[in-house]
Amino acid sequence: MRNVLETEQYVEVPPFMYSDPFFRITMLIKEEIRKYKWTEGEKGNPMTWNQARDEWTRNYRDKFEKYLFDTLHIGTTGGGTPFAGPSSGS
Repeated sequence: MRNVLETEQYVEVPPFMYSDPFFRITMLIKEEIRKYKWTEGEKGNPMTWNQARDEWTRNYRDKFEKYLFDTLHIGTTGGGTPFAGPSSGS
């Protein structure tokens, strides 16, 4: 999936990939980088895809991933606690 973020252009993938949650998150990240690149260009700071990807990753990826985990509840168990292991109580 890493090659999806290597270029701004469409990257062909097998149809089964569209249901993979990691692929879908990667596509969400790619869309955010596109928005960032466009916004910076509108501000008069045009940049290449690589520049936009690297800058967005450095400045926003951690916050975006936290947002995704908080809103999509990825990896939660029945109790709603992310990655909760077995209870150590009685």
